[in-house]
Amino acid sequence: MNIRRKLMTRFIGMLTVTVILIILLGTMVTIWVLQKVNEVNVVDDFANSGLDQLISTAEIMPDNTIRYDPDLLRQVDKNHGWLQVLDEKGYVIDDYHVPPDVPDHYKPGELIAYWEAETPFPYQLFMMIREKDGQMFTLLYGERNAAKSLLDQIRTNLSYTRGQLLVKPAEQETLRNAGAYIQILDAYGRETASYNKPAMGVPEEYSIQNLVLQMRYPNRTGVAVATWYDEQNETTWMLSVPVDYSAGDLENPYAFILEPALIVLILSIVVLLVLLALWYANRFGSPMLHMLQWLQRLEQGHYEEPTGASGLPRSQHRNGKWKRKFRVYAEVLHSMQALSLTLKQDEEQRKQTDSLREEWIAGITHDLKTPLSSIQGYAHMLETDKYSWTTDEVKEFARIMVDKSMYMDRLVNDLAMTYRLRSGGYQPEVERTDVNTLLRDLVKRTEHNPAYGEGRLFFQSADRPIYGLVHVPSFERIVDNLTANALLHNPPEAKLIVRVQAGVQDGDFTIEFTDNGTGMSSETVWKLFERYYRGTDTGTSDMGSGLGMAVTKGLIEAMNGRIEVHSTPGEGTVIRLIWDERTVKNQ
Repeated sequence: MNIRRKLMTRFIGMLTVTVILIILLGTMVTIWVLQKVNEVNVVDDFANSGLDQLISTAEIMPDNTIRYDPDLLRQVDKNHGWLQVLDEKGYVIDDYHVPPDVPDHYKPGELIAYWEAETPFPYQLFMMIREKDGQMFTLLYGERNAAKSLLDQIRTNLSYTRGQLLVKPAEQETLRNAGAYIQILDAYGRETASYNKPAMGVPEEYSIQNLVLQMRYPNRTGVAVATWYDEQNETTWMLSVPVDYSAGDLENPYAFILEPALIVLILSIVVLLVLLALWYANRFGSPMLHMLQWLQRLEQGHYEEPTGASGLPRSQHRNGKWKRKFRVYAEVLHSMQALSLTLKQDEEQRKQTDSLREEWIAGITHDLKTPLSSIQGYAHMLETDKYSWTTDEVKEFARIMVDKSMYMDRLVNDLAMTYRLRSGGYQPEVERTDVNTLLRDLVKRTEHNPAYGEGRLFFQSADRPIYGLVHVPSFERIVDNLTANALLHNPPEAKLIVRVQAGVQDGDFTIEFTDNGTGMSSETVWKLFERYYRGTDTGTSDMGSGLGMAVTKGLIEAMNGRIEVHSTPGEGTVIRLIWDERTVKNQ
């Protein structure tokens, strides 16, 4: 998986987790709100909300009694209510806190008359029928409405004429003892008369909505309200009696639920988003800052990865594995490690190249000055009148001067050849040639060179004819260079074997130069083909320019071949010239 897919996967995963957490928070808050609203509804309107829960949570015991939720029964007590359970014939089979003036059996029409308030009944009656465990429940719930009872009791002894409310002494005492007060409202809800009304806290004008809410939810104001409409005068008689309810003085109890819930939900989401942002910054931003710091160090020439307090790279554990938050950037970190290593190697190679260049300049300067000094010396000797040179001496001087000038010419030509090969300016024309025959002739000619000694050079041909595409003059120079290096820079007793080996494909072959000389160190092998490296000292400069191996490598590659060197100090060196299909593809 590439870094793009990793980042997309992590980002989508983070968003998914965020959405899930927000949904969970919203669900928890919703459940809490519904629970609190249900509690308020039970308190605020027990007849509609509490009765249904009362039936739903009821349990029928083995003795046919019914056990209710204790919390709901406490609410019945707070409301000064009572409960009865009726069978199909109207008989009470179970009850709770039933007053003495409530019957224990109801005829069908009687129960409906009480329920619809067609027949006077001292209690406000509510009825609910539900099926529970295969049985039909008829549950009666009654509450004494103090205001309605009081209004029914005294209304016939009150009169309202010409804007004046007349209350007899007995009714006055009854109202004062109950703490009740009466208001007469006109057709627009404005108060026109009152009796025993408190000086503060009681409105003088009511809208239809306010009046209905006060009658429907006495728990919110702590006042039970009853009304009677006088059709003749088009006035509304309103009697209010203070009652003691736990939820008194709460005009809108739902606000105390919804507002905290909304605040908690918003704060929770904000905190969640902040924590996720911090987590995201640490998980994805910290590795990016680490990589930026790494790049800045690379710009300053420091190629090591920034380390932590323990001295280890910040992106890795002690066992070398990536830390969790760095794994998503593993490909980038691998590339940066490779870049750091390459830059470090290039820096070291540049320093080595500068050193080699200085050594080569010193060596090539010495190699040029040495024969040039000889030429100048012999020229001054010939020019002076102090000596009279014989013809043979003059010829000898001329021969030496020619040899030195030829060496300088060869040195300059080799230097030019290395630059041509390096720039690709030299492209020899190859031709199909019998490699066995060509190598045999070149080795036979080379072994007659007196500088190499006798019996040191051997040739082994392949077991079958090999025809390869080579440039014969370049091939001849390659063989001369490799032979000279092996025989001149090894002890006199060292031997060199040149063998030809056939490849897998037609036209593939390998030429191997194997000697049993002193061998080379790994550093010498690495520098062997550098133009600026001279493996021999300048004292042997007449035997070579110091550029022979660089020229050799360039000529081989120009003919679509490659060269490999394997050497062990004290055991010898093996140099392979390889022409095969893989080499051609890599060109």
